[in-house]
Amino acid sequence: MEIKAVALDLDGTLLTTDKKISDINRDVLKELEQQGVKIFIVTGRTYHAAKPYAEYLNLGGVVISYNGAKVVEYRNDRVVFELPLQEEYVKEIIRIARKMGVALNLYQDNKWYVEDSSRKEVLEYARERNLIPIEKDFYSFDNYEMTKTVFMGTPDILDKVNREVEKVLGNKVYKAKSMDTLYEVLNREVNKGLVLERTLKTYGISPEECAAFGDAVNDIEMLTAVKYGVAMGNAPHEVKSRVNYITDTNDNNGVAKFLKKFFF
Repeated sequence: MEIKAVALDLDGTLLTTDKKISDINRDVLKELEQQGVKIFIVTGRTYHAAKPYAEYLNLGGVVISYNGAKVVEYRNDRVVFELPLQEEYVKEIIRIARKMGVALNLYQDNKWYVEDSSRKEVLEYARERNLIPIEKDFYSFDNYEMTKTVFMGTPDILDKVNREVEKVLGNKVYKAKSMDTLYEVLNREVNKGLVLERTLKTYGISPEECAAFGDAVNDIEMLTAVKYGVAMGNAPHEVKSRVNYITDTNDNNGVAKFLKKFFF
């Protein structure tokens, strides 16, 4: 089998539980790039939270961040394309968050905004990602277009948020759980699968020539968009049941093991 591209989710996929890239994964990816294979990072993280991993890999690829809302060539920070969430929908999302008393993150360009930085969910999120939020009244923006919006809460709370968002916005927006405690709402043209296909086309690569790796529900569109969609061993059944290939876990070099078995 031959491929021209590899698309990789970060958390729970390329990264170990302690948020590191193993030497084995890094070496295999570097060897593939030397053979002419393009490496794409495809993540729900912000561009600036994902870029250090691209720099550590030292590959000449592309970072697809915010679940696909922003695509950047990381070596020169050139934005390939961007798909922000429209103002009218952002205002509805803010209204829902306030009505339900749920923590909400707003991302604009490379800034992360919250209304209350002392909330437990915000503090944990900031610590895990080594980020500092900007506290701001959500009704004081001059421009309400956002790269991404994210509700934070327990699975039960986010189920209620999902029902409310479905009722108010329906299919006008794209919705996905990137983790049990994070519920994202983005431009309806944004999901990892659609944006990966568009990015591959930009570089003259067919989905038939791409392998993609992921572990979460928000990876399903990406895994089913390409010929070689690979679920990690730590992925839930909901993800594994949608793909033709399953590899080892993120803590056991699942990415490298699959690539070495099928493409070397």
